[in-house]
Amino acid sequence: MTNNTDTLSLEKNTLKPTFGLMLIFVLFAFLNIPVLKTIWENSFDDGTYSHAYLIPIISIYLYYNLAKIGQLRYREQVSVLTVILMIASAALLFIMSSAQISLGYWAATLAILLSSIMLIYRTNWQLIFPTLFLAFLMPGWGLLTATLQKVSTSAVTFLMSYSGIPTFVEGNFVTIPAGVFEIAGGCSGLRYLIVSLAISSLFSFLYIKNTKKALLFFTVAILGALLTNWIRITALILIGEYTDMQSDLMTDHNVFGWYLYIPFMFLLFMWGNKLADHDLLSDTVINVASPSSVYPARVNTVILFVAIIISSTALKSLFLNDLPSSGEISEIKPIIKRYTTVEQISSNTANTPDIYLKYFFNGTLGNGKPTAHDNIYIPLGWHEIGEEIIGDWNYITIAKQNRVALIRYSFDINNQKTAYAGAFKKQRIKAALSGQSETYLHWQYSHCSNNCISEKLRFNKLINN
Repeated sequence: MTNNTDTLSLEKNTLKPTFGLMLIFVLFAFLNIPVLKTIWENSFDDGTYSHAYLIPIISIYLYYNLAKIGQLRYREQVSVLTVILMIASAALLFIMSSAQISLGYWAATLAILLSSIMLIYRTNWQLIFPTLFLAFLMPGWGLLTATLQKVSTSAVTFLMSYSGIPTFVEGNFVTIPAGVFEIAGGCSGLRYLIVSLAISSLFSFLYIKNTKKALLFFTVAILGALLTNWIRITALILIGEYTDMQSDLMTDHNVFGWYLYIPFMFLLFMWGNKLADHDLLSDTVINVASPSSVYPARVNTVILFVAIIISSTALKSLFLNDLPSSGEISEIKPIIKRYTTVEQISSNTANTPDIYLKYFFNGTLGNGKPTAHDNIYIPLGWHEIGEEIIGDWNYITIAKQNRVALIRYSFDINNQKTAYAGAFKKQRIKAALSGQSETYLHWQYSHCSNNCISEKLRFNKLINN
């Protein structure tokens, strides 16, 4: 009878903290659907983050098992530090989302989830890790792509020097007698690196308590991921040379990399088992919650709800404005994939450029911004032949066949224009402090009769318009 009572008590004290945890995640997700949408589009739908589907499941599994061994316990009193962290995280999310800085609001998402859990539950390292583990599904890892490309190019150049095959490397392009290979973003090895970081950190958390052993395991996992990718690229180049570029791997080589990476992971885990010195989830129950800790402190709960609601991106999106859009837009225009509305300003008056388009972005996450990385300011079919910045405008001379034209564009928030993306980001952050997130892209076009000097002078006269 006593054993049955203890079992029921343990199950009860496991389910209640786990339910509270799920409630935090569901509440945040519901009130921040725009943020989750950007994570989905840039992470789950990207082949580099094919592991992303497993990350939330693993985090939930870890928390459930931590609750079973008594590590997930409600905080009974207010902690000033966790309250400050909660408020700071909520403020960061509000500012970064208003300023449309994706890395900022992704980091703030992680921070607010972490501070929420620290506010409601008693904090320890075991409690923090499952939330930090969610960092592996955040899209910000793409910042490493360019660096990894350069490292991979250097490594492949070194390996090819032992192949006996004439090799010429320029930038990220490797030329051999059979053809040319580009070490593009997908060849950077980022996907293998992220998976290695995720798996090695999880294994160390669960099974390696000694810090030196954990760091050694972590280091080998990273080096193994990089080395696997370098071998993959080198092997593909060799296969291309010996098959005269006719192998199917020349067009579909993503799976080939996993054939090399998976055996490495098996060897890594075999070695990791020898380093293992404990099993976290097999630890005995260290605490059965007392009646006073069955529920979290009310003050902490109120602070949590208020902070998440005030910083909610979903609620904020309900109050964003829309402007009327012009019915017909010129065929000559920039390639702006995501915007709210666009207005074509009349060009029939004197001293007005031939085409003037004003793109409006209301601040909705996922609806883009004037400086989005995939915005192309040069019209389709044209190419750049010269560029300079004058005042708050970026001037580009463009050409198409025997036609020459001049375009200029500027970024605008609160009627303050700038030609610099970095300065515009600072302006958006400053405006976000007051909740302002509406931005504009001004884009103007004029056909040139000769070398565009007269058109540039005419534009300069309108520089304050």
